[in-house]
Amino acid sequence: MRMKTALFTLFTVLILMPLHSKAQVQTTSEIEAKTSYIQGMEAFVNKEYDRATTLLLQAYDQFQDQAGINYALADVYFLQGDLPNAALYGKAAVEIDPGSKWYRLKLAEIYRSAGQNQATLDELEKLLEYFPEDYDVLFMLADTQKEYGEFVKSNQTLNRILALVGDIPTALFRKFQNFEAMGAPDSALVQLEELRKVQPDNLGTLNLLGDYYKLNGKNNKAKNVLRNALYLNSRDPESLINLSGIYIDEAKWDSAGTLLGNFMADPIIEPEQKLMIAQYMYTRQQNEPRNIQLEIETSRILDLFTENASEFGPAFTLSGQYYSVTGQPSKALENLAIANELLPEDDIAWRQRLQILLQQERYEDAIEVGLLANESAPEDAFIQFFLGTAYLLDEQPEDAAKWLRQAARAPARKPFKSVIYSTLGDAQSRLEDHEASDRSFELALRYDSENHNAMNNYAYNLSVRGEHLERAKELALKAIELDSENAAYLDTVGWVYYKLGDYDRARRFIKASIDTGEKSAEVMEHLGDVYEKLGDLDKAREWWKKALELDTTREHLNEKI
Repeated sequence: MRMKTALFTLFTVLILMPLHSKAQVQTTSEIEAKTSYIQGMEAFVNKEYDRATTLLLQAYDQFQDQAGINYALADVYFLQGDLPNAALYGKAAVEIDPGSKWYRLKLAEIYRSAGQNQATLDELEKLLEYFPEDYDVLFMLADTQKEYGEFVKSNQTLNRILALVGDIPTALFRKFQNFEAMGAPDSALVQLEELRKVQPDNLGTLNLLGDYYKLNGKNNKAKNVLRNALYLNSRDPESLINLSGIYIDEAKWDSAGTLLGNFMADPIIEPEQKLMIAQYMYTRQQNEPRNIQLEIETSRILDLFTENASEFGPAFTLSGQYYSVTGQPSKALENLAIANELLPEDDIAWRQRLQILLQQERYEDAIEVGLLANESAPEDAFIQFFLGTAYLLDEQPEDAAKWLRQAARAPARKPFKSVIYSTLGDAQSRLEDHEASDRSFELALRYDSENHNAMNNYAYNLSVRGEHLERAKELALKAIELDSENAAYLDTVGWVYYKLGDYDRARRFIKASIDTGEKSAEVMEHLGDVYEKLGDLDKAREWWKKALELDTTREHLNEKI
């Protein structure tokens, strides 16, 4: 804790330090030292600590027996984080002037920052010998004792403060914290009640007391306190959240809904305050996803929010997120579109909207929205990735590769970089740029060695080309280690074995893929190809027919059949 400002330090040191020798006439070296000192303190005030240190050390050569210069050096070293030197000069200042409050406080502060617990306490106790009723010293001692886990001693020191200056809120609150740390909730509540007497109209105190009553199972007392807070300010969001939370816990939905609904419908309340309530309900519902009544009330609160804050973009972003995670994509898209219009720089709303469009396989819409998003929030790796993915799924690999390369250059965390490069590898593979594709897959695995989707896709691409099949097998087997029931991964392992000529293993893995229930025409065709190699043409034709029935566009299967 800083005991005074840098400017106060300057004035204190100037007063305490005589910048002349005992002789009436100053020598040239004394004048130079005085100049260095003054310039050093100016640099100190301007936070030019390196320069201040250099100048003060020059002055120190002449005035090292003065407490003020030692104190100044202790302060400047302390602010630079050089605690050993800070302690050295701080101790010297105290030895020269042992009765100075500020010198000992500075030294105690240095010891405390260095983790020298006993030395800190010793300095403060010595200081109390000089100033037994000094508030600053007592409070620093109480705080230090609390920090070191000496909660009983801290409370004893706080009692000394309270006896000296009366019931000040800060001391009462520290006692509450100490009792809480000691696991004494009844004593902690007593302190909060004392704090309430001192600050009867303080909403922070009332909310803390109400919350603490609730945590200790005293809901009725909590509600009384919180109602008192709302009587003082019916529009206090924290009090509303705390009281409605109790009503929700008690399944009193009408009480909770009415309380929050009135708040949301109040035209005087600013949207930023309403956002706190909406976020609370959103988080609460996410933590209890199976609570139908809570979901209904959350939907109602969010709808009231958007109705009564129709020009406030974050309201629609939050509502869009909520309806997305609760499986209502149409409402989510409706809210997110409005959020994009009101707050086009909000990248979260754009990302959420693009994800939903991709999930719905609306690739053309995703491309259109993605291009708008990139104009409003350029250099966003997620937006560029979603746009590239939309082009890829829309069978436009060239545009996909372009946007995915841009996404790869944008700042992003390593796991997401891995996903980008893996998808870029897929796009480059579609373009038959196999050398570039392999590089992208290798980069994907370098960014995230556990990216099993990259392993699988890389392995499958190699197997289709019939190249580096041992590497393909290694990757495919590692992928199913990480996701053992993935139908696509099982098929890839089987197809790699097929390319290696191990048809029995190929059959077992591809059949396991089909047995997961995630059937696809491609996997069925693969199984037919395996049976052909095993000489069971009837089985081969059976699976080729099933593949053709599932996907009539595979006309080449007619020739196989």
